[in-house]
Amino acid sequence: MTYCCDVERKKLQDRLSRISGQINSLKKKFDDESFSLEKDPYETIRQLTTIKGALNSMITSYVEHYAKGHMIEQIKNGSNAEAEVYIDNLLEIIKVYGK
Repeated sequence: MTYCCDVERKKLQDRLSRISGQINSLKKKFDDESFSLEKDPYETIRQLTTIKGALNSMITSYVEHYAKGHMIEQIKNGSNAEAEVYIDNLLEIIKVYGK
């Protein structure tokens, strides 16, 4: 499972780097004193929406990796009570993420 985790970790790091670049680009725009919110609201909204989409996608990918990889192994190797706890934790993550 280590190799898989290393590959997933690299994918998540790459995503974070891209998101960070998008955020830094937007921050630069807002730091520029000549920038006006009224100037191009659609472009700013597009950039914010892109960042939001990238974050949502990253969360989905992370939860999927955890559920398919680690959680399944933990459930297979544990008791029914432990499995229930893992399922409850995953459902709580989904509830929080869905807000």
